[in-house]
Amino acid sequence: MHAEFCCCERAKLNLNTRLPLVSFRLFVVVTACVWCFSLPAVAADPVDVAIVLSEESPAYQAVANTIKAVLAQSPAPGQTVTVLQQSTLLANPHALSNQIDLVVAVGVAAMQTVSDSGLHIPVLVTLVPKQAFEKWVNQHQALQDHRYFSAIYLDQPLSRQLSLIRVALPGRSRIGVILGPTSLDKLKPLQKAVQEQKLHLDAARIEAADNLMPTLKNILADNDVLLAIPDPLVFNKGNVQSLLLTSYRYRVPVIGYSQAYVKAGALAGVFSTPVQIGQQAAELIQHLANSGTKLLPVPQYPKYFGVDVNEQVARSLGITFEAEGAVYETLRKIVEQEP
Repeated sequence: MHAEFCCCERAKLNLNTRLPLVSFRLFVVVTACVWCFSLPAVAADPVDVAIVLSEESPAYQAVANTIKAVLAQSPAPGQTVTVLQQSTLLANPHALSNQIDLVVAVGVAAMQTVSDSGLHIPVLVTLVPKQAFEKWVNQHQALQDHRYFSAIYLDQPLSRQLSLIRVALPGRSRIGVILGPTSLDKLKPLQKAVQEQKLHLDAARIEAADNLMPTLKNILADNDVLLAIPDPLVFNKGNVQSLLLTSYRYRVPVIGYSQAYVKAGALAGVFSTPVQIGQQAAELIQHLANSGTKLLPVPQYPKYFGVDVNEQVARSLGITFEAEGAVYETLRKIVEQEP
């Protein structure tokens, strides 16, 4: 596929087809750790952990398996790690032992079931978007003390997504976004992040699905990058083909928020895998054991991440990147300086 792709050929592009990717999945250990701690060789106070999975999916299992594997590398004497399904806890609220020091809830269903169980045990939520976590906490006053109910979010900070645009597309500064009812609260932090990175933001809001395509065309006509912000009204399985194909016809690259969108036809995306989030959760557990505290830190974004670039889309849009891996490496260095 060449940069001079004609309109009729572009119209035939099937964005469901898995496009060849160049993957910069160089899973990074960020030097400037979010919680700024060092891990002694021997844990002083073992933390007994229960991992509750929302379901038996590969992603949830990957979080649990990674936590178990990391903790097994430097086992604390007497430490136990138990894995159970959310359905088990739902059927039997007493399935968790009172001897458990920490519950790791994996996914939204596990978060809800664990917090409704009435157990007075610190809970670390993982593989849940920031918005879903905050909505749940705001609805339950008893969960608003982060020392006992905290999270490692699934999604990336806006600053990291914008940094990817600056690194991958240095000549493009006009960022278009479409927000729906679910994502509207992202507008102010997005405006702040764009201002800090000296970019220009053009944000549009829709209230109904019928407004999406006209709004999208207006945004694409006036901007040179489309930043995808998760919202079920704007981005869903039913409209992904038409949205990405329309952006392609306007020759405006889309920066996605998941690997799936990059595979579907977005130009690039920054993301964290279940394995990376499991690694971060395991290190937090080790930190709790070594520090002798069972109190959790404030909710955090992922510190491990990867970048995917859809090389075929880049070629078709006439976009040339630096040497392979350079985008990721530059972004990694920027993230190291994040507060």
